[in-house]
Amino acid sequence: MLQDLDFLAARVGQLVQLARQLQSERAAQQARLTALEQERNALRDELQRRDAEYSSASERMADHEAQLQSVRDEAQAAVAAARSESDAMQAGLQAELSRYKAESEALKGQLSVSQADSSRLRVVAAKAREQIDSILMRLPGAPQE
Repeated sequence: MLQDLDFLAARVGQLVQLARQLQSERAAQQARLTALEQERNALRDELQRRDAEYSSASERMADHEAQLQSVRDEAQAAVAAARSESDAMQAGLQAELSRYKAESEALKGQLSVSQADSSRLRVVAAKAREQIDSILMRLPGAPQE
């Protein structure tokens, strides 16, 4: 019976030692679990922060895209307006050029007519001078050559 008690005492000692070892392992596992939970929480916070940054960056990018499109639209409208104005000015200049060409042609025609009239008048004036000279020569008291 003593042997049984010794065996039982040894067995109880082993159980106590095993229980202490299990408690130590439990405490280590609990500490590890706590550390892992803290790491998980830190990673979750980091993920939330990055998601917020991504959302913010996405919103800024969308705003920039909208602004860029607006600027593009304004530039295209300005180019179209400039082209339209340029076309209108060119059409106006072409019309003015045509008008000036027609006016120039008309003035050239008038000049030709005036020059022809002037030439005829010179010829007529020369003939009239000759006739006047001829008449003056035939008048009595005219100097004789």
